Amino acid sequence: MSTVTSPSKSAQTRTRILDAAASLFRQVGYGAASLRDIAQKADMQAGSLYYHFDSKDELAEAVMLAGVEGSDAAVRGAVAALSPDASVLDRLEAAFEAHLTFLLSRSDYAVAMLRMLHQTPNSIQQRTLERQRDFGRFFGELFEMAKKEGVIKPALDLSALRMLIFGAMNWAPEWYSDSGLTPSDLAAQLRLLIES
Repeated sequence: MSTVTSPSKSAQTRTRILDAAASLFRQVGYGAASLRDIAQKADMQAGSLYYHFDSKDELAEAVMLAGVEGSDAAVRGAVAALSPDASVLDRLEAAFEAHLTFLLSRSDYAVAMLRMLHQTPNSIQQRTLERQRDFGRFFGELFEMAKKEGVIKPALDLSALRMLIFGAMNWAPEWYSDSGLTPSDLAAQLRLLIES
């Protein structure tokens, strides 16, 4: 009989802090959010934050990385779950849907990351951008495969395409709630835009 272990109290508290920080960073940005405000939103004493994070910079970086890494894990997991003979367009559509689903279900992290990226110290920006580039390379490889197989419009510039698609997907939390579309519907629409 297997047992499912629940996260430790420390891990649960850390998650609560990250959720509160992501929400506040999304609302007011990096500069206007104070550790006191974040602690209040997390329903804890400000001094207790320092047990989990040494500074606001460290907390901001953790929020941004959680956004990138959460989406990356969701996308890679969705693509890996497809059958080995899935077409590259099926893989792209699964990747689009997973990214959109993460963005829309964890939108505080996604929007906070995008909002804070150029508000944080340069060292944090560089580490976050490198992690984003790694994630983007995964999509880039899928686009390259699709172009080699001739299943996307041949005139598309792959670098521009990747940035345009990411821009469209990353903006979804701002308008999605009243759209009446599911992440699967949106992913199918993106596929239609690029399919030859």
